[in-house]
Amino acid sequence: MKLWLTLSEAADAAGRTERTIRNWVEADELKARHGRYLRDEVLAAEKRMRRRIGRPRKAQPGEMESY
Repeated sequence: MKLWLTLSEAADAAGRTERTIRNWVEADELKARHGRYLRDEVLAAEKRMRRRIGRPRKAQPGEMESY
């Protein structure tokens, strides 16, 4: 598992779009370093934002959706 992620990889890890990741950076919810993102910080930001918005994370391929 990679520690540093590209924008595309960060979006995939969080189950969000690249634009959403950029929005998080602009809102100081996530830090980009030399165009890379720490995996743990991406997942922590996704968890914070999901709690704030109350919107569930998109199901990843192979995951079961829970309702």
